Amino acid sequence: MSAENPFNGPPQEAQKPDQLAIEANPKTREATKEEEERNELFIKTHPEAFDIPETKLECEPEIAKFKEMIASFEAKHSLEELHAITDLTPEEAPKHPLREPARVAIIPIDAQLKKIKEETNITPEQYEEMRAEYKRLTRAIGMINKGKVDHTR
Repeated sequence: MSAENPFNGPPQEAQKPDQLAIEANPKTREATKEEEERNELFIKTHPEAFDIPETKLECEPEIAKFKEMIASFEAKHSLEELHAITDLTPEEAPKHPLREPARVAIIPIDAQLKKIKEETNITPEQYEEMRAEYKRLTRAIGMINKGKVDHTR
C-alpha cells in the first residue's frame, strides 16, 4: 500500500499572487478571455504589425556588380544594332543572331536588379536610376508585337 506523497513528485512552479487572484475572480477571467480574443483578432487583421524587419545588405557592392553587368552587356551587344532591328516575327526571334543572345544576356541583369530592390538598403531614388539603366537595355532589345519590334516599352 503506497500513499502518494506530494513531496516526492516533480517540483511544481509556484503561482504568483496576482495570477491566483485572476484565476479566482470569474469576472477577471472573462475579461482576460475577451482580451485574448481581441488580441487574436488584431493579430489576424494586422499581420504587418508583427513583421520582423530583416537586415538588408549594403547596396553599394550590389550596385557595383549591377553596373559591371551593364558595362559587360554593352561591350558584347551593340545597342545601336539592336535598335536597328525593326521587323521580326515571333518565329524568327529565337533564331536571330543579334537579338536572341542579347535577350538571354539581360536575364541575369534583371535578377540582379530584383536582388538589389528586395535585399539591399537601396533608396528609392537610387533604385530608379538602376531601373532606368535596365530599361535602356530592354528597350534596345525590344518586344515583338505584330511582326514588328517595339523599342518603346
